[in-house]
Amino acid sequence: MVARYQDEVADQPWPVDGFVGRQAELNDIITALLGSVQLLTLVGSGGIGKTRLAAEATARYRKARRTAVHWVGLGRLPKGADIAAVEEEVAQAVVDADFSGRPLWQALVDTFTEQDSVGRPRQTVLVLDNCEHVLAGAGDLIARLLEAVPRLSILATSREAIGWVDEQVAVVPPLSQQHGLALFRHRSELARHPITSAEEVAIADKICRHVHNNPLYIRLAAARLMRQPLAVILRELSGEDDDDKRMRWSHGPRVGAEARHRGISDVIAWSYDLCSPEERLLFERLSVFAAGHDINPEDEIGAAVDVGADLEAIEAVCSDLEPNGGVVRLAKADIESLLERLVDQSLVSAHMTPSTVRYSLLESLRIFARRQLRERSTEESDETARLAERHRRYYRDKVVHAAATWFSPAEQDLLDWARAAWNNILTAIDSSVATPSDAAVGLEICTGLLALRLPFFKGSFREMRRWTERALHATGSLHPQPVELRIQAMALLVWLTLCQGEREAAERMLEECVAACTLDTDDPSNWRHTTESDIGLPASIEFAWGVELLVVQRDPAAITVLGRAREKFDGSGEHGGATMSELFACLAAGLLGTPEQAYELVPPFLDRARASGAKWAKSWAELAWAIVLTRHGKPTEAADFIRIALTHQLLTRDQWGGLWAVQFRAWSLAQLIADALAGGKPDRGAIVALATETAQLNGGARTLRSRLGIDINELGPFADETEKASAVARDVLGDEAFTAAETRGSLLRPELGEVLRLALGTLPAEVLRVRVPIDRSGPSSWQELTSAESEVATMAAAGWTNSAIAARRGTSVRTVDTQVAAILQKLVTNSRADIIGFVPKTLLREVRAEAARRQRP
Repeated sequence: MVARYQDEVADQPWPVDGFVGRQAELNDIITALLGSVQLLTLVGSGGIGKTRLAAEATARYRKARRTAVHWVGLGRLPKGADIAAVEEEVAQAVVDADFSGRPLWQALVDTFTEQDSVGRPRQTVLVLDNCEHVLAGAGDLIARLLEAVPRLSILATSREAIGWVDEQVAVVPPLSQQHGLALFRHRSELARHPITSAEEVAIADKICRHVHNNPLYIRLAAARLMRQPLAVILRELSGEDDDDKRMRWSHGPRVGAEARHRGISDVIAWSYDLCSPEERLLFERLSVFAAGHDINPEDEIGAAVDVGADLEAIEAVCSDLEPNGGVVRLAKADIESLLERLVDQSLVSAHMTPSTVRYSLLESLRIFARRQLRERSTEESDETARLAERHRRYYRDKVVHAAATWFSPAEQDLLDWARAAWNNILTAIDSSVATPSDAAVGLEICTGLLALRLPFFKGSFREMRRWTERALHATGSLHPQPVELRIQAMALLVWLTLCQGEREAAERMLEECVAACTLDTDDPSNWRHTTESDIGLPASIEFAWGVELLVVQRDPAAITVLGRAREKFDGSGEHGGATMSELFACLAAGLLGTPEQAYELVPPFLDRARASGAKWAKSWAELAWAIVLTRHGKPTEAADFIRIALTHQLLTRDQWGGLWAVQFRAWSLAQLIADALAGGKPDRGAIVALATETAQLNGGARTLRSRLGIDINELGPFADETEKASAVARDVLGDEAFTAAETRGSLLRPELGEVLRLALGTLPAEVLRVRVPIDRSGPSSWQELTSAESEVATMAAAGWTNSAIAARRGTSVRTVDTQVAAILQKLVTNSRADIIGFVPKTLLREVRAEAARRQRP
């Protein structure tokens, strides 16, 4: 079906956030999502606002319904990319963290498959933005996803329909004239040239008509007010000047990328031509950085912005270090002011947090800038290649520095930087791999990222392995080969692959690493039997081998090998590698060693970690100490250390560390139970409470492992201790009660930190009661609602939609969306349909009356 939207009158002249009008479109999209539409495609010409409309609609829907919304931009894929490329792009965007070796397709299906408290599929929304140049690949993936995930709703934006059999298509028109003018006036204020007089309003109205009320064109037209008065802009559009040809923008057919790029190029060229020579040159050079995208500031509160490049990077890559004979030169001191002027002209996007600002070019702007940069290149000076080299070497140096210095108070800042620079780091690796002479630079970046432990905080293990393997392949043809670098990269991959639970692949890579070394032994093939001897293995291989001995072989010799790795890392000044080796030696001592080994190794490491100022290292040292305390008679004290570590992991979004802290907490509780039972005459109520929490934590940890793709059965002693804890709790509770408690824990939502909060003891008890119908006792939270929220909740319980409630109450839909989101949060539920269960008996008659009113024709 095809829905065409009609113009409507705005309640306000223009909003503070710049989103103008589109109420009818928003209502239609939200209604479709409420009806669990399978595929709704927003179709329209370039710059018409499809992306902004999709973002606004899904933001409102997510607030009201608490439905998971995943956003994927396909704009950076090449034209005609197949289903495999589209699938990879979607996975990179939506799979938050994946430490498994499961197939990519399974990771996607698992991500989009959510269940409610009784195991029924819950709706998930996927937005696929900019599909027009990859229609075949996107269409094939959409068809597969919709078949595999029953409750998945896909909202696509495209120049043309996807072509799926049950697709709903909504054609997005230009803004209404009133809303076009409102947007122009809003943008003129941002350009610090507000339109106030009746004459100015009339001229602006004519400009909007000339550009067909296209939002992108309006924004760029308003940006020209930085340079020209309204009357001049209008003359350029009226045919009085030669420049009028630039405004002969034809939307053309809504098919294919070329027409879209021609139209947008004209718009960009118009603003570009008004720039000074220095502004143009910086704009072009910025195209060497990864493309940016618009973000919702509310989504970035408290987190590093993961888009764009900071000022330091732009100055380092784009400035001219030496005078260049009268040619346009970019001095480092001028870069910041030039960037600000480009932002004012809507050619550069600025992404701000309370502590930083980053800059980027949207994809279409980046394409235009790269074309201009290529035209500037000559046979004597290839500007594109020169800048790409500076870009990849800058990010190589930054990553290598971070890897070498993270064991310090700067640890969190370095990790935040790397998270935020992720797209540019990947661009640098890709550029290196594509340049044979610089392939080693890409491998240095990959090795640095692994040493920095970034895959545990950003991206996925699969992605990091893929990039590293590509870089290894590219360096394989170099003469001479960077042998030491390749061995270090492979050894770190062994560690990463072991964490994925892929034993065979890890052991194969470990054999390859050892085979590449010259060893101090008469029989190199017998290297596995030399755990007590130093046969000349590099520190990185000793580390990989020690981890393999721990998680695969369950061999206490891991303590010796990891200790030797630490000494070698320290000897070469690689303090990060030494720290990781010492940490795993402590874990091995706690899990496999004697009490004497554990007490000898772990306390000194805890002291060094605390003194370093590296909070991640400190939290893991505390977890290692908690293991020792649990296994050697002090499980109550262990719980205190686990809580301290958990607090840090919640703050830093360390999902890997958070999972193990939860699991270690369950171990300590099980040990408390075992000690109490061994002591005789235990307090039955206390024992049952401990066993119940252990089962709930095991269930929550299971959900976390599933989300992250971790197969604990392949992680040796970690699996053994987890199974022992489960057995202790099951013996106390019995199979039925244990399963019920474990199920209750498994339904906690990892994305909200509920599992970690349960382990911390800060999760409200009613969350578990409300989430699971088998234990729905407890007081109602209705009294927490305000008077207005109570009225809205009553109508929602009667089945009124948010838009209908807004009409009834004379407020905006956005206000009701916010109220409903607050109601759901206070009632501790994620479904609007559950509100009826919380209505007090005194209000049930009113709910029935409202329901009858709604059903009247």
